[in-house]
Amino acid sequence: MKTTKTTKNISLQAVVAAVLCAGVCARGDTVTAEPDAFLDYIEATGSQYIDTGVNAETGLKARCDFSWASGNISGNDWSLLDAAINNSDSDKRIRFLMCHLYGGGGKPFFGYGLKQRKNPDGSFPFVGGQRYEIVTDMSDTNSLQLVQNGKNTFNATDLETFKTNGVVNLNLNLYVFACNLSGSANWYGKGKLYELKIWKKNAETGELDLIRHYLPCIKGGRAGLYDKVNGTISYSFKSGSDFVAGLGQRQSVVRHARLGQGRTQERGGSFRARILRRPLHPRDPPRQQSLLSGLQLRGPVPLRLPYGTMPAKTNTTVVVPANDVSYYMDTRFLIKSDVRDGFQSVTVSKNGGEPVELHKDGQAYLTGENVVTNTMALMACHTDNTYVYPSKGLVYRTTIWDGDELLRDFVPVVATNSSGVAYAGLYDTVTERIYRQIGTEEFGLTNQVGAVTNSLRAAAVHPKTRIEYVDSDELLDYVDLGVIGKDGVEMEAVMEWLRVPSDGAFAGAKDSYKINNRGTAAIRFYPYHYWSGSHRNGYSAELFSLVNDGVTITATAGTKYRIVSLLDAGDQHYSVATKEGGTWTTLGTCSQHVAGPVDTERPMYLFAINQDGVPRYPGKVRLYSLKLSVKQQDGTYKLARDLVPVRDPATDAPVLWDNVTEAYFRNGGKYLLAGGGAERPFADGLTIIVR
Repeated sequence: MKTTKTTKNISLQAVVAAVLCAGVCARGDTVTAEPDAFLDYIEATGSQYIDTGVNAETGLKARCDFSWASGNISGNDWSLLDAAINNSDSDKRIRFLMCHLYGGGGKPFFGYGLKQRKNPDGSFPFVGGQRYEIVTDMSDTNSLQLVQNGKNTFNATDLETFKTNGVVNLNLNLYVFACNLSGSANWYGKGKLYELKIWKKNAETGELDLIRHYLPCIKGGRAGLYDKVNGTISYSFKSGSDFVAGLGQRQSVVRHARLGQGRTQERGGSFRARILRRPLHPRDPPRQQSLLSGLQLRGPVPLRLPYGTMPAKTNTTVVVPANDVSYYMDTRFLIKSDVRDGFQSVTVSKNGGEPVELHKDGQAYLTGENVVTNTMALMACHTDNTYVYPSKGLVYRTTIWDGDELLRDFVPVVATNSSGVAYAGLYDTVTERIYRQIGTEEFGLTNQVGAVTNSLRAAAVHPKTRIEYVDSDELLDYVDLGVIGKDGVEMEAVMEWLRVPSDGAFAGAKDSYKINNRGTAAIRFYPYHYWSGSHRNGYSAELFSLVNDGVTITATAGTKYRIVSLLDAGDQHYSVATKEGGTWTTLGTCSQHVAGPVDTERPMYLFAINQDGVPRYPGKVRLYSLKLSVKQQDGTYKLARDLVPVRDPATDAPVLWDNVTEAYFRNGGKYLLAGGGAERPFADGLTIIVR
């Protein structure tokens, strides 16, 4: 497989942009600018085109994500990415057609030099209004290929026919939505363009460099294509005829850690040769739910990975008797799936644990290529232009690859539409576009992490202001710490109770169904809790009180406490100290041992307990700092969280910043956290512990 890359040299980009502008900017059709917003697509009505500035010559590869217009598409030819040298004898035209519709039957048309085939073996007629992914590779005369929705349309005989043409160089630029026929636009196309990439073979390295990455956009009310590689916007070169703008997105975006139930379409390509990497956190035991097109989860037992046409259900069920890979409510899954030419590799990790490899009794599913002509859907299955098996769960991240090429990298975000109304969606860091749900029900929102700037860049904005503390308010405020409540967690925190609870949580997780050390249901993993007038530490069924010389230690509101806690393999160790005269004085320590081990399989919450995926026992707490360390296989402890209060650049509200993951941890409840105190500039990478 060829290696592809995006050219990142700034000086080279500047030169390319300058050359591009030298040829076309005088006409005002291509400008160096940032879009006002990105669009889902631009639409050509048959009188618009764009000059790419890319010479039609051997060494190019293109990926087109598009749909032809509905209606009669068997009349005149339509072009999407073409160039040709004209000749009165059409059989003697020199063609370089990368994506073309032959009007006499509505079939794909591939042209290379003097040779041509109107309908390569195994292809199918285009259908108006149906979305296609066409990959045309002319980077090497020995490996010419045309791929439609994942299926290679050339057989060996076809390939040999085209290879006889050798190297082709038209000295004509490729046009989008028209054919550059000896310098004039002809065979205008009608349809929608969602994305277009063009690569060129590097003569020195042999690699394919990405030289154009077009995304639909709008600038000053005019629709066009934004080229991410050169930072330019191209509008229609046809005077007085602009592209029709598709659905637009505003740019005010905040990244979230996960989204609630709903579904959205993954809009780019077929099911073949894709790698899925996505955690799944299902809410309800499903009868049948679809995660990413063919990848399905059928509760309560196995994960399923259908591929192609299956002769029986037994051929689609993944069975690994030696490992527990079954569905489990409120368990976070990381699923990695590799589907290539009939062989499927799937690994599943539960709650950050070791990956378990799934397979079908050690056999391949099917041999050869099996093609799905629908685009993939996320959180549903796209079949026959409808969406079935919608799922309920939490989406954290989804990345999709074609070999070495990253096609999509979805992260949950909150954005605003053209009316200023906030909505949830998935932001793709590759195309820098937001994908919304299909249907009437919006995604739900949970804990926020990170931020995206108003230019829709992927990198999180680091905090600028450090504050003294954040406060929770007992209205089901909680923060998902993302660290599983199980053996081998050490915590150090500086906090105070704003109101001393009768039964209130600081941090922890609970499984109500697992058997504890007393032989009853429910296990606890509470690094620190306050119950019945005493500081507590919870492990398995136990909630041990803090006692000093036989006296139970109680808490008072407004007193700053430093909690140090360790829970591992049945051992419970914790101490509580308070500050007097500038130094910490230990109030008491507790060391116990009970039957272990404990693994709640749930991430711990802060300011509440994660009880079976629901925040319980919320506490009214002021937090100054929090550290969590996790035991490694070699017995050492590694810092996993180092939370400090800061001002959120996105909202200016109090929030927690983690120096380890460099991400924001916001309230998973309905409201923003409170907080404040002394403010100072935030020093990136500097950890400040109040002692």
